[in-house]
Amino acid sequence: MKAVLMAGGFGTRIQPLTHSVPKPMVPLLNRPMMEHIVARLRGAGIADLVVLLYYMPEVIQDHFGDGSRFGVRIEYVVPDDDYGTAGAVKLAEDRLGEPFLVMSGDVITDFDLERILSFHRDKAAPATITLTRVPNPLQFGVVITDGDGRILRFLEKPGWGEVFSDTINTGIYVLEPEVLGRIPAGQPFDFSKDLFPGFLEDEVPIYGCTATGYWRDVGDPDSYRQAVRDVLAGKVQLPFPGQSRAVGRGTVWTEGGVDLPGGVEIRGTVVLGSGVSVGGGARLEDVVAGEGCRIGPGASLENTVLWRSVTVGAEASLRDAVLCDRVRVGDGVRIDKGAVVAEGTEVGAGASFERDILVWPDKKVEAGSVLAANLVWGDKWKKSVFEGAAVEGRTNVELSPEFAAKLGAALGSTLSRGSAILVGRDYLKASRMLKRAFLGGILSTGVNVHDVKMLPVPVQRYKLASFGEVAGVYFQQSPTNSRSTQIVFHDGEGNEIDTGLEKSIERLFFKENFRRVDHGEVGEIQELGAVADFYREGFLRSVAADTVRSRRFRVVLDLGNGTTGEYLPHLLNTLGCQTVVLNAYPDERRLMRRMYEADHAVRQVGEIVQALGADVGFYVTPGGQNLRLVDDRGRVREDHETLLFVLRLMAATHPDGVKVFLPVSAPRALDEVEPALRVTRGKTASLRTSTMHEYGLVVEADGKYAFPSFLHAPDGMFAAARILELLARSSLRASEVFDALPAYRYERREIPCPVEAKGRVMRKMSEDSVDKEASFVDGVQVRLDGGSVLLLPDPYRPLVHLVVEAPETARAVQLGQLYEDKVRSWLAG
Repeated sequence: MKAVLMAGGFGTRIQPLTHSVPKPMVPLLNRPMMEHIVARLRGAGIADLVVLLYYMPEVIQDHFGDGSRFGVRIEYVVPDDDYGTAGAVKLAEDRLGEPFLVMSGDVITDFDLERILSFHRDKAAPATITLTRVPNPLQFGVVITDGDGRILRFLEKPGWGEVFSDTINTGIYVLEPEVLGRIPAGQPFDFSKDLFPGFLEDEVPIYGCTATGYWRDVGDPDSYRQAVRDVLAGKVQLPFPGQSRAVGRGTVWTEGGVDLPGGVEIRGTVVLGSGVSVGGGARLEDVVAGEGCRIGPGASLENTVLWRSVTVGAEASLRDAVLCDRVRVGDGVRIDKGAVVAEGTEVGAGASFERDILVWPDKKVEAGSVLAANLVWGDKWKKSVFEGAAVEGRTNVELSPEFAAKLGAALGSTLSRGSAILVGRDYLKASRMLKRAFLGGILSTGVNVHDVKMLPVPVQRYKLASFGEVAGVYFQQSPTNSRSTQIVFHDGEGNEIDTGLEKSIERLFFKENFRRVDHGEVGEIQELGAVADFYREGFLRSVAADTVRSRRFRVVLDLGNGTTGEYLPHLLNTLGCQTVVLNAYPDERRLMRRMYEADHAVRQVGEIVQALGADVGFYVTPGGQNLRLVDDRGRVREDHETLLFVLRLMAATHPDGVKVFLPVSAPRALDEVEPALRVTRGKTASLRTSTMHEYGLVVEADGKYAFPSFLHAPDGMFAAARILELLARSSLRASEVFDALPAYRYERREIPCPVEAKGRVMRKMSEDSVDKEASFVDGVQVRLDGGSVLLLPDPYRPLVHLVVEAPETARAVQLGQLYEDKVRSWLAG
């Protein structure tokens, strides 16, 4: 018997608990919910599992691995689209040649699975549905059976007028392999909406096994809190971690030798993970605290869950609260009426919460404030709106239409009445929705809009760099979160806006002091239709077309289902290239998967390059700005390798010298061996690239190449063409250039660092570098025996970046570990 675990849901209703983890990884008793399911399956004698993933698959894969650590064997299937519950199981058909059990990886249950399997064997039917009785069946599939358990009626998620039973479908099924033959491949198909009603329609008997015991679908934050209360109260049979002992009027379960000081009051059941510290005089009643949590002296916690590395200040009072990873609660904070506080949030000393507040990730609640409403992006408890010339948040949650309209009015109020801005977007419905709301705010201030609709980011910036507009705004899916939208702001020359304009917009946004014009002065919208041709003509003028044509390159392209499909294939064909194009057309569902599959997509390009004997492969990110490269031997090259590859080609084809601008973190392996390269290194934040036309190449970040002779901004499409031109001029194959690069080792590390500790860590790094060759252009970089170490604080996240380069791997690893140990000691001190 095998089991199929459904673990791919987005967990939308349980936000913000699922901001950075998929729902099956939400902790219960300091273990992911799915870990309890795996243990129950193993206890029922089922050791072979097929896990179906979709949202954040790497988080689950990294935790469970091959399953050996948990006494099972796990195979993973990651669908390339949303095929529904049954359609997803269909993808595992080649692994399911025997009866198998299907269940969700994010439910809490202590059902007797062996009894359910025995029931299925006795009935000898193709399908058994596990049933249970609930007081409110509206959110579930309602089922009626006859006295023998045969299912007579089935209705998915009825209204109260349709409810005909309190017996519901739990989503736990036992199926014979022939059932998979009734599921069509490659299209959405659901168990409860399609497969089971089809059985009834065809009069094929299927059965329902009514189970006794605990079952809860953890669908929202309230349900999660109730599940934790039920577990602590002993209503569900789950194993508690660690060792237990009686303390005062309660029981404490501890892992890793947690010590409780005198004066701590314990009531009910308390679970403390490894490394938890509790201050004297604290009062804990029905509390779960994860690894590394710190509870201050005199704090009072009741019916509260702390995930990992949470800090609760002295004399704080928490009731019915869930605090996710790395939340910091100051002294004297009062959360007495329930709250869910997502990861990375800081609550200042003396702050208080009203009833049932939801706080989204990485917020800052000022000391002494009273939080009376859910805190999402755009609310006045957040200290800033912009991060790096962009505004980003969860679509329709943090970035709502109301938020977008206010943001548009704030921008418009900083611009001259009657001026015009350029507005574009990708093809997602969410981007279109927020753009339209934004336009209303802009127009209300008397500013006009030149609407270019859907196009790649570099095309919009190319138009901005010419004439006609004072600013540009682009709406796209976030590069890091498929459920978020990013709004990027540019000035009239196509640069990212500077911090001064960001602050001006933010002040107006928070004060809501917008300019409102009279009825007859409202701005107007003009659609621009020739921008694509304008870009293409400039593109082809800037490439040595005959030189590229002379090589007749064979190129494999993956365009990531982005907005470049109408541009790059045609341009490369015009340059005489034979192209094989993958994922060229808009596909909203695929685009929302791209960020989780980019590495796989690039590897696939490499396989095709090798199979076809192509000259080069490119992966262009959906917005058209970033480029990944595959050489003619099918080897996927890292961004730092591709940068050195481009630099070596530019040096070879510019014997009189060429200026290049690089970030401080870029590798230095060619600096002293290529005299033709005149390298400038500097800060890339708020870089005014429109003033850098004397440079042959400007690199702002990994995979972002700008060639100012055409466009001063990153353009993955033009970078691909320029690389082909450089290869043609050099008469070399890509693999020859890579293989001739000098030996070096380059690695990056990220070290968690609280925001308030960044200054101290950088000071310590500066003091440590006094007697060394050091640079302070961006962060602190030291040169050490042919190697270099750069320590750079992240501008937005609570971490510092450690970048190490050395001629040999052993030396790079040694330097990396040496300086990571130093940083951690500075943090501890």
